[in-house]
Amino acid sequence: MIIKRYTILLGMLCIFSFKAFSQIAISHPVERMIFQRNNSNQAQINIAGTYYSAIDRIDARVVAQQGGTTTAWTTIQTNPSNGYFYGTLAAAGGWYSLEVRAYKNNVLVDTKTLQKVGVGEVFAIAGQSNAQGGAGVSTPATDDRVNSINYSDNLTDYNRLPIGFSKMLGDSGKIGPFHYVPWAWGKLGDLLASRLGVPILFYGAGHGGTSSENWSKSAQGLPYNGESWKRQDLGAPYRALENSVAYYGSLTGLRGVLWHQGESDPETFFVPYYENIRNVIYKTRENTEHNSLAWVVARASRNPNPHEGPIIGQNTLISGFNSSYPAVSDVFAGPNTDNINGPTNRTDGIHFDTYAGQIEFANAWDASLDSTFFSNSTPMMASPLLAVSLTCNSNTPSTPISLNVASGYSKYAWSSRQNTVSESIGFNYSGCCQYTNIPPAGYENLNWRTLDSVATINVSAARIAANVRKTSKKVLFSPVIDLTSFALATNPTFTTSATQVRPNENLTLTGANCNGSYVWSTGANVNPLTFAPAATAAYTVQCKTLHCISSASSPQSIIVSSCFPNSLSLNGSVNAAESAYASKQSIQSNQIIQLSGKIDYNAKTKVELLPGFEAKSGAVFKAFILGCD
Repeated sequence: MIIKRYTILLGMLCIFSFKAFSQIAISHPVERMIFQRNNSNQAQINIAGTYYSAIDRIDARVVAQQGGTTTAWTTIQTNPSNGYFYGTLAAAGGWYSLEVRAYKNNVLVDTKTLQKVGVGEVFAIAGQSNAQGGAGVSTPATDDRVNSINYSDNLTDYNRLPIGFSKMLGDSGKIGPFHYVPWAWGKLGDLLASRLGVPILFYGAGHGGTSSENWSKSAQGLPYNGESWKRQDLGAPYRALENSVAYYGSLTGLRGVLWHQGESDPETFFVPYYENIRNVIYKTRENTEHNSLAWVVARASRNPNPHEGPIIGQNTLISGFNSSYPAVSDVFAGPNTDNINGPTNRTDGIHFDTYAGQIEFANAWDASLDSTFFSNSTPMMASPLLAVSLTCNSNTPSTPISLNVASGYSKYAWSSRQNTVSESIGFNYSGCCQYTNIPPAGYENLNWRTLDSVATINVSAARIAANVRKTSKKVLFSPVIDLTSFALATNPTFTTSATQVRPNENLTLTGANCNGSYVWSTGANVNPLTFAPAATAAYTVQCKTLHCISSASSPQSIIVSSCFPNSLSLNGSVNAAESAYASKQSIQSNQIIQLSGKIDYNAKTKVELLPGFEAKSGAVFKAFILGCD
């Protein structure tokens, strides 16, 4: 009984070990990523990942979890190469799980599932403190479909921006890349998700205390008169919005920008306000290469009293002001939040720092984002992933991998590792104090080596990704490719069972010194290879690992002819009619010719039947003293 129990346990361990070995991994999308839908309620979901064994087909589908429609299994790529698979899948608005299957020769080899992926609405929030929020009161989302980047960095450091998404949490949550609290946006997310029936994603780029001039000049890369804490040396306040629309927006797509600002412009005349924000609008459209990127502009000026200049400026952006100041295209009316007033809504007369005020704020925004807005705005869709080609550097084993992306971009960045904790820390401030945070577990926290500003790199085995920046500052991302198990192919050798065979006689080629699979010049990939050559030919073998193939071995010629130049010594059994043996010298045989056997011997000098030779009754053999040419 003890032996049986150990046998069962060993069998179970083998099963578990087999199932634990992954053949594929999904690297894109990441959990809770939401893709912007078009106005027909559709989006193309970019799907990519790594394969760890040979596969020839990738299928995918989404399974509806809340809203949406489960899709059929769809082949997104055949014969993937370069170390990764990539394809797209069309899906309607909804909250899904994503399933990906890998096949080899129509046999299922692995399935992977991403638990939550969305097709819905994506917004970038921008403006000043009533957009960014502050410490104290925040209204978290209760709907699981409301998401943000749970990370904030007021330095807006390009190399610190993680790729990951979380349910929008309470006061401890953030709306990356800049907001360190959820403020009232969680409530707005709940309202939108409930009304629209799709998941919602927010990017946070509001910056407290900033004026329209700060935004305009920073968007143009110009200096402005402002406090040092605004870090205009790092491109603030515009840099966070640039990162939201051109960096993250490239990955997910974007419906538009929600703009709430004006409290810092009490003395600004409407014309400069209009021109300042128009500059910012145009810059976001340049950065996204989306000339119709929607902006929803709130009427906001209370500080603590309302001010006419910014309000008229905001209305001019939306509707124009006579022929001299036309409306900016694709700018929509947001809420008039100056009408939300009183100590129950704003304890200081400026900020929506009460739960009641935040609910009113969210309701007003929800009313503005109505069916007219969604029908008439043109969303920016997610960009396709950047293609990467892989070649093997057999001559440089210390950097055996060569990776290349297309040329012609403004900047290139490569990542071969995650950021360290110190490299990951994001900083933000509230009142007296500085707070730090790091990306949550599971976020892609890639270290972008911006000094590798080249289209091709040579590297050692690692988990590698690339991104490129266009002259517009829009960023395109490659899939993350896991090459940690990368292996160059060794140079194989092989031996032959003979250097000459008769027509229809089998030859065996036996390879050695290959750390992968053997690829014979015949096209076969078994080892040893046994076959009957049709004619005299030379053969070679190569060694193939998952990503590389070696040079061909030295060729070996095999002659196909019944005429042998030397004497022959034959043994074994003749079981059927075979090609004749012919020698330019002599033949000796102790073969056994079976009942159905038939053979001819032809030699120049002699044919000698040695002891042990036997011809069964009915067998046929002939001997000739003729020789051959």
